[in-house]
Amino acid sequence: MKRPFGVVLVAALVFVSGLFDLILGAFFMLAPFVTDPALTNTLGQTQQISDFFLFVNGLLSFVLGLMYFWLTRMTLIGSQTAYVLINFLSILNIFFGLFRLPLGWGVIALSGLALILVNTRAARDWFTRVA
Repeated sequence: MKRPFGVVLVAALVFVSGLFDLILGAFFMLAPFVTDPALTNTLGQTQQISDFFLFVNGLLSFVLGLMYFWLTRMTLIGSQTAYVLINFLSILNIFFGLFRLPLGWGVIALSGLALILVNTRAARDWFTRVA
């Protein structure tokens, strides 16, 4: 069976997300070596961020990026586990994107696109075929 274009597009979205998480994770893990890492909130107030917090968040983001690479591979081979995980993560991202509005619209749009593409008939057939 030929892999549907929607599945390839979803795999590309997952791969790009994994790459973004790897880069962000490396950046956060290296950020404590910069003098006084700080964050400016929407009110213009500067808040110091602890080195431990940055390193742990970077490490978790890095691990998440590696997990997204695994999910990309599972998507391309047609694993039913990948189908379930993509649906779950897309719904979860849409839910949490609502809490980040108006900045969450991009996450909501991309997660909605992934949810639609992975649930087309051709994609469902790809994920449920017997190898």
